[in-house]
Amino acid sequence: MPPCAIDFTSRFVSQARALSADQRSELASILERLPAAFGQPHIHGGLGIRRLRGNYLECRLGRDVRAVFKHDGSILIMVLLGHHDEVRKFIKNL
Repeated sequence: MPPCAIDFTSRFVSQARALSADQRSELASILERLPAAFGQPHIHGGLGIRRLRGNYLECRLGRDVRAVFKHDGSILIMVLLGHHDEVRKFIKNL
């Protein structure tokens, strides 16, 4: 499977700007590794990727923050950054 491209919703970009410098650094590292690792379980295991519902998945950003993304063909659309309860509410409202 060729690497996926990544796209961002305006909501995700706004939430990323509100992160601490350390969290933004970790997010950059995840976004750098995610396209090549997606769909290859042996590689993406360290990213903490987990299916939420349908084409929506999450990966862990540290202990508390989750990055929610949608797999849409060959594109990974980053849609939300939030804590567990925020992610749960987002998925419930899909």
